[in-house]
Amino acid sequence: MLRRVWAVVGLVLACGLAGAVPRAADAPAEATVTDAENKEVKVTGLKFGIGTHRLAWMADPAGTTEDAKKGPLALELREPHSTTLAKGIITYVPVGSIEAIKYDYDKLVASVMVKGLPEPLAGTLQYKGINVLGFDGVADSKITKFSGGAFTKGNIKAVAFAGAKPVVPKKGLSQWQVQIDQPKAMDPTLKVANFKFLYQYPLGVQVLADAAMVRKGDPLKLDDTVKQLTVLAVDQNTHVAVVEVLIGDAEKVFVIPQEVEKDGKKGTLVGLLGEVDAGWKLFPLHAIKTMKRPKKD
Repeated sequence: MLRRVWAVVGLVLACGLAGAVPRAADAPAEATVTDAENKEVKVTGLKFGIGTHRLAWMADPAGTTEDAKKGPLALELREPHSTTLAKGIITYVPVGSIEAIKYDYDKLVASVMVKGLPEPLAGTLQYKGINVLGFDGVADSKITKFSGGAFTKGNIKAVAFAGAKPVVPKKGLSQWQVQIDQPKAMDPTLKVANFKFLYQYPLGVQVLADAAMVRKGDPLKLDDTVKQLTVLAVDQNTHVAVVEVLIGDAEKVFVIPQEVEKDGKKGTLVGLLGEVDAGWKLFPLHAIKTMKRPKKD
């Protein structure tokens, strides 16, 4: 009964959010793989595994395809300079918009070509199990498994997907400039839009929230009155984050619990989720140094 109740909750949340974001392209069914011996192999009936993630907040229970019902399938791409920790900034790229992926095992980089974007996205291969893609399909009349980025025998060198479609452009969104807490890379700044708080609950339920619960006071909402947010501390022992927020001309400090409870179920604040040209970008709070509104001309 509990599983059924939470499934219904997930569907209701997905329905509420489905109309707020553009629909992503369905996952591809065919690909050309360049194997470890540089041989090109045609693969049909693709099924994706490790390295991909369902975007449940875009699910449509009344949809006619698996991607529509469960949410589009996205590649999880960890950026090279997102943080010194293994759990870094992730870009969710709709698999249906990926033209090709190339793996450079010597330089420890995966290059992802996205339909409609002029430059490929880069993902680091320096962490075990991160930026690895696994899938299977029919090749030479038999079901075959493929993987890239894992440094194991038989890893593919590249894969090109058929029928890639551009990521739907996002317009009229609230813009942010996010400075990453990564001294080795000179604390780079990324442009992101329409930030929301992403919470993870049991049974795979994910909730996108406009505001975060705080220790005292009203929930923190990243509306147009918020000009800047600086992460002061993230304590993994007490599971709280401390942020300083510039609201109008006033600076306020908020303590954000990273563990919350909803309808008797404990959830975890995964981070801040924003929209980018390639799809969506997830920032764990520990990866953020400061984020502010861009200056108007």
